[in-house]
Amino acid sequence: MLAANIFKKRKKRIRYKEIFIICICVLLGLTYVLFNTLGTHASYKLFEFANITAYDNLTPSLLAPYYGREVTISVQVITGILLFIFSFYTLIKLKLEISFKDFIKNKIFLINTGILIFALSFIIGSLARQWWIYYATSIISALLFGGSVLIDIKEVYNYYEKLVPFIKEDIIHNVAFSEFSKKKLTEMLHGLGKKSNLDTFIIIKIRDNNLKLSYDLEKIDEILAIIKKYFNSLFSDENYILLPLSNNKIGIVLRLLRDYGNKQIYILEVLEDIKEEVNKKLKCFLTIGIGRSYKKIEDLRISYFEALNAQEYAEKLNNSGIIHVENITELDRHINKYPVKEKEKLLSLIKLGDVENSKKCLKDFLHRFKIFIDERPDILKVRLYELIGSLIDSAILGGGDEEKLNELIIKYFNDINYIKDVEVVEEWLTKVVLEIVNIVVKVYERRSKLIIENAKKYIENNYKLQLSYKDVAKAVFISPSYFLNLFKQETGFTFVDYLTNIRIDKAKELLLSTGLNINQIAYEIGFNNSNYFSSLFKKIVGFPAKEYRKKKQLL
Repeated sequence: MLAANIFKKRKKRIRYKEIFIICICVLLGLTYVLFNTLGTHASYKLFEFANITAYDNLTPSLLAPYYGREVTISVQVITGILLFIFSFYTLIKLKLEISFKDFIKNKIFLINTGILIFALSFIIGSLARQWWIYYATSIISALLFGGSVLIDIKEVYNYYEKLVPFIKEDIIHNVAFSEFSKKKLTEMLHGLGKKSNLDTFIIIKIRDNNLKLSYDLEKIDEILAIIKKYFNSLFSDENYILLPLSNNKIGIVLRLLRDYGNKQIYILEVLEDIKEEVNKKLKCFLTIGIGRSYKKIEDLRISYFEALNAQEYAEKLNNSGIIHVENITELDRHINKYPVKEKEKLLSLIKLGDVENSKKCLKDFLHRFKIFIDERPDILKVRLYELIGSLIDSAILGGGDEEKLNELIIKYFNDINYIKDVEVVEEWLTKVVLEIVNIVVKVYERRSKLIIENAKKYIENNYKLQLSYKDVAKAVFISPSYFLNLFKQETGFTFVDYLTNIRIDKAKELLLSTGLNINQIAYEIGFNNSNYFSSLFKKIVGFPAKEYRKKKQLL
């Protein structure tokens, strides 16, 4: 409570200071305008043309009763002195907080140095009555201001680069796992500088020369560079986006509907070239699935699941091919009646341990399954045996307890012997799916907790370094995009927020247990810029670091 009252009083003092400074500036401005105008009316006549008289506003000197020239020069000098004091004070304060190397690169240093130089030239030029002095010096000030703007642009770009993975992660999460609004997805795409009319999803899966999953993150970056090279020749940057996915997959979202026929042919050729170059240079095999193109941005999720199904189909065919979802229909017309797509989607969700979406997908599957069985009631039990086997296999692939799942399969097969019609299937199958997917969920929870615990230990041991989420993901052997999603899910914090909190907690300890200054503490806990550390500390803790140290030492 005491701290809150002190903070409020301080804010009130700052507000009064601001009001006082504004009043002084307004008073100086009015004085300058008033006396400069009065001085002009009493000045020497320069010339007269068309009944208009021109006066010299720089004269006269010591002309009663206004003394306009002397007062205006005095106002200029006072203004220069005020500018000099404020900029000099800011520079001294900044130098005490950061190292010399960071000091000369700081945008605040450039702005205030520009003001300081102009202020000095303004004072000297006014006293000497040589106006060219501050006109010429203002060019140097303008260059320094320009430099500060460039630094500001660079900082904004760096912040944007840090945000890009989070935006991409959000796009993936919304498209793959949850419902989303058109407005939200449009905003995320605009945040990446992409158009909101992207309409097609492509999924690429990477395997090494032994047809096993390759977890080499550097190799994935090389593959992304190859894809970008080819896509830049066909699309502008705003018309496609690359999304690193989990399980060694890469997602591509692009604009394909315009000139669809030609573009479809070109995209197949480009993907074939990418596949061959990756195989030749990196000894990796790609299986590629392409979804349909949809006019509505909210239908992008349909294209995603179509691309996923097409990629899995390509994998089953020969482990190295390109399949468009429409080709699946052409190749497998005999399975159209049975809900294969719904089943494959359900199996994928069970493998992921996704309870809610498994329930929704099961409803879609059962709707079409009933229609199929109505035509072929004689194969109900056969299809249920096959389905249960597939569900158990997916759960095992998802990491479920194989021994326990094998026990369940015997139980489920016994249950099927008593099922005589499709009406009882829905309730029974709902219980079965929930029981199986919950076994996978428990494994994922244990595995996720262990991964995140190891990640937290790694952060604790390395917070002093210039640590990125990619470094931590590599240390716990998962992909960066999956790590970001999992870390937020398990801890409730983003990676950046968690790392920042660790560093601020360590800063608090150092403030109370050592005599290190703010600059030293900032570098000790992993900040390159002590000025940024100071502002961040104040934002999170509520007090500047120095004030925090004083308050805690008084207790």
